[in-house]
Amino acid sequence: MTSASYRRKVRYSDTDPQGIVFNPNYLVYVDDALTDYFEAVGLSFAALAEKGIDPVVAHVECDFLSAGRIGEVLVANVGVGGYGRTSMTFRFQILEEGSQRPIAEGHEVYVMLDGDTRRPIPIPEFVREAFGEP
Repeated sequence: MTSASYRRKVRYSDTDPQGIVFNPNYLVYVDDALTDYFEAVGLSFAALAEKGIDPVVAHVECDFLSAGRIGEVLVANVGVGGYGRTSMTFRFQILEEGSQRPIAEGHEVYVMLDGDTRRPIPIPEFVREAFGEP
């Protein structure tokens, strides 16, 4: 599996006083998509923790392209962008489902930590195999 998607209808609680999605909520949608992606490849965060691995977000970059509005359905698409020695980059794009209007895009960098020492560790081969090549 090289990518995953998460759909969400924008709710009143997602919006700010301007009636548009409050910017940090876009990253919540991306986090939901990434959580589903990890689970879809058989690597739930709980399963990784049992193996002593804790993937943590080290960096996020997001460009806001247009505003999502209440009632719209937004789709967050995520996929592997690349691998480092101890890190993985996930690219994301959020679109309005009906028009395919771009809402936001960017990337997140996850670093693999040892669950006990909290120090970076090399990405295990089984993680690379589960997500596949970018």
